[in-house]
Amino acid sequence: MLLFLKIGRLGGAGTDFAAFVQHVGIPSIDLSFGEGYPVYHSMYDDFLWMQLYGDPLFHRHVAAANIWGLVALKLADEEFLPFDYLSYASELQENVGVFEREAVGFSISFAPLYNAIEELKKASAKVSNQRKDLEKMGWMAKWKKDPSKVRELNDRLLMTERALTSREGLSGRPWYKHLIYGPSQYNDYESKSFPGIDDAVENAKKLNTSESRRLLQHEVWRVARAISQASLVLSGELK
Repeated sequence: MLLFLKIGRLGGAGTDFAAFVQHVGIPSIDLSFGEGYPVYHSMYDDFLWMQLYGDPLFHRHVAAANIWGLVALKLADEEFLPFDYLSYASELQENVGVFEREAVGFSISFAPLYNAIEELKKASAKVSNQRKDLEKMGWMAKWKKDPSKVRELNDRLLMTERALTSREGLSGRPWYKHLIYGPSQYNDYESKSFPGIDDAVENAKKLNTSESRRLLQHEVWRVARAISQASLVLSGELK
């Protein structure tokens, strides 16, 4: 049996994890087998069809449940949360380049965003070193490891994602609080990087007015502030 694993950012608006990621900013995961089947969302999409044709002995269902169980056990037993904000920052940097190319001619500065991402990289390196120090301490002398420091580091890893949300939410769509990942105003079924900036870029392309360009720059500043705030949370400078 061949197993193909595709890893990507959570996307879409009509999904079970949307309320967690896009509204509250809680790190989430979604696992599935395949990419759909012929009767998906039709009147035949029921238990009987699955029992007879889709997965007669429910082997795939059992396999999926096993993987979910192992992931849950891994997350529950790991001393440190497996969140890598350095790769997160690198991905954000690549995405900024995409918008920068799309906004050519609008006289928009993306420097605040690049600077904020650099801050996130530095905070990620700092927390990585702190984790290594704690792990070394536990290896050399477990009884000297301070559980409160481990808990405090995990709290920072957890709360960093929430720091990327805004109370006001996206412009015109306040339910979507996450400024980094969420659906586009023009396509609410797929996740976009910097959805507020994406909306503003499309608006500027359509209107091409000084006001639309001002709003685009404002969205860049909003996202930059959120990332800077997340950096402070991750480094432990903002409680």
